[in-house]
Order: sequence, then structure tokens, then C-alpha cells
Amino acid sequence: MSIGYVLREAVRGMGRNLTMTIALVITTAISLALLATGFLVTNMTERTKDIYLDRVEVMIQLDEDTSANDPECTGESCVEVREKLEGLEGVDSITYRSREQSYERFVEVFQNTDPVLVQETSPDALPAAFHVRLQDPLAVDILDPVRDLPQVSAVIDQVDDLRGATDNLDSIRNATFLIAAVQILASIFLIANMVQIAAYNRREETEIMRIVGASRLYTQAPFILEAVLSTLIGAVLATAGLFLGKEFVIDKALRGLYESQLIAPVTTGDIWMITPVISVIGVLVAGLIANLTLRFYVRK
Repeated sequence: MSIGYVLREAVRGMGRNLTMTIALVITTAISLALLATGFLVTNMTERTKDIYLDRVEVMIQLDEDTSANDPECTGESCVEVREKLEGLEGVDSITYRSREQSYERFVEVFQNTDPVLVQETSPDALPAAFHVRLQDPLAVDILDPVRDLPQVSAVIDQVDDLRGATDNLDSIRNATFLIAAVQILASIFLIANMVQIAAYNRREETEIMRIVGASRLYTQAPFILEAVLSTLIGAVLATAGLFLGKEFVIDKALRGLYESQLIAPVTTGDIWMITPVISVIGVLVAGLIANLTLRFYVRK
């Protein structure tokens, strides 16, 4: 098989069907960019979950009597809670804060963001509490033995807030993949149509080549390569679009969230890692669809 001939015929075919080639390149670029975005959002979601999970802790508040009379957690009631927590599997760390320490921490957190709240909160308004970090922050059920102790006034966790944040990121990821799937379907139909039209326009030339002994692979290779080259151009455009979108849209829009570590950033390395994957996927799909189209619709 002459590779030069196959390549020349593929390029000529792209020129003959220029409008369809352009449509395929654009659609492929959009679909591959969306597919890559879905993978990037998935990666960002997992790293954002790690950020939140690293901060999440459960606060076990003690009753008024223990908070007022046992600042060092040496009394029987406080020690009972500590010992139960230490005996639970899945507890990563335990920190005790007396009423005074809880108030100092409250002032530290809110003095700049809400000074009025600090002024209106008295030092004895906050209870003593155990701050517990779990190996799995979502597995708060392991603390059930502590909830029922009479000296425990409340168990406050952030599971609902954490699940809400991660569910929102998951929804964005799912929507991106759904749109990408629709675009990929459109690309598949465009590839099939382009191959059919190209094969029809060159049917006499193909028939002559088959009569003189050319193999089916030799006569069909230019059509398959035509679809693959169009897809590769689309992949290049998708890659460029991802870098430009990150630089001029995403980074500017989310800079504040990145700096405050509310979400994990999308890095240049992430894009370099995912673009070869989507390019290979695009090429394989294009080659497969072109080959299947030729098998089903081209009989000569």
C-alpha cells in the first residue's frame, strides 16, 4: 500500500467536501473539549472533596454543668466522653476545648468578618466541646454511642454541607458529560455522512482500482484517514480552546475561590494529561465509525 497515495487522497477528499469537513472539525473540537472538561471537573471535584474533608470535624458539645465546672476535662463526666471517643474505630484525632478556649477560638474566627456578633456574644455563651476528626468525615454514625450520653448536649457535624457542596460539583460534571455525549453523537453522524458522500463521489475510481486488483483496505483507507485527520484537527483546536479558556476565563473567574481554597484549581498539567486521552478517543471513534460506514453502505 502506498502511504503517500492514501494521504494525498485523504487530503483531496477533505478539500472536495470542505464545508462538511469544517463542520466535522468544529463539532469534533467542541465535543472533545466538553469531554475533556468533564474529566477535568471530575479531577477537580475529587481534589476539592479532599480539601473539604481535610477541614471537616465533628463538634461534641458538653452540657452546662461540665462546661462551667470542668475546664481541664478531669471530671468523671468529661473523662467518660473522652474515653468513649478514644475507644471508637474510625476516629482520627480528638481535641478538647474548654468554654474559655471555645470563646477564644470564636473571637479569632469572627472578629474580622463579624465584629458585631463577637461583641454581642458573652464569654460563657459557648460550651466546652470535643472536636473530633474522623478517618471518613461522612461516617458520623460511628459517634452514635456518644450522642446518648447525658452530659452531651449536641453533636454538630458538617455532613449535609459537605454533601451539598460535592453534589453540586458532581452535577456540573454530569451535565458536562451529557452535553459532550450529544456532541459526540452529532460528530458520529457527520463522520458517517462525510464518508458516504466521499465514497459516492469517488465510486467510479474505486471500482476501477478494485477491477485492476487493489484490495478493499487500499481503496477504503483514504476515506478512513480523511475522517481521522479531520478529528485530529478538531482535537488540536479542542486543546487550544482548553488552554485559552483556562487562561482567560476560568482562572480569572475562579481566582478568588482558588486563593481561599474553596475549590481545587485546574492546572496546565491537568490539561496536558487529559488532551492525549481525548485525542486518542476521538481518533479511535472516527476510524471505527468510518470503517463501519464503509462496511455497511459501500458494497464495491
